[in-house]
Amino acid sequence: MLVIQLQGINYLNTSLQVGDLIYRTQTTNLLDGSNKKGSDINASDRVGYLRKIENIPGTTTYDLYVDDDGFNASVANGDYIMFSKYNQSDEDIKGYYMEVKLINNSKQKAELFTLSSEVTESSK
Repeated sequence: MLVIQLQGINYLNTSLQVGDLIYRTQTTNLLDGSNKKGSDINASDRVGYLRKIENIPGTTTYDLYVDDDGFNASVANGDYIMFSKYNQSDEDIKGYYMEVKLINNSKQKAELFTLSSEVTESSK
């Protein structure tokens, strides 16, 4: 497990979630005129999957716990850190699955009028 500490951060990107794939690149690649684009980031820049986000109370410091098993990229001080959203094709999940369990603790008769859900297909 790798811990990436980000200091002086007022807030993290609200899209960053556990399970996202973390990448890194040297900031010199961004500033030296080579104009490295997102499409130039490759597998050797993958750091690992984000497993936990922790804010140190009372500070602007965040610790990102990254599962780096099977990845070769190392993070150095000053690297630019980015992420991509969780992709089911990267894991062993096959197909779509949802399970719902409803419990009524009341001793009186109760009826369920309606149950609804909003699902967004992310693999297309």
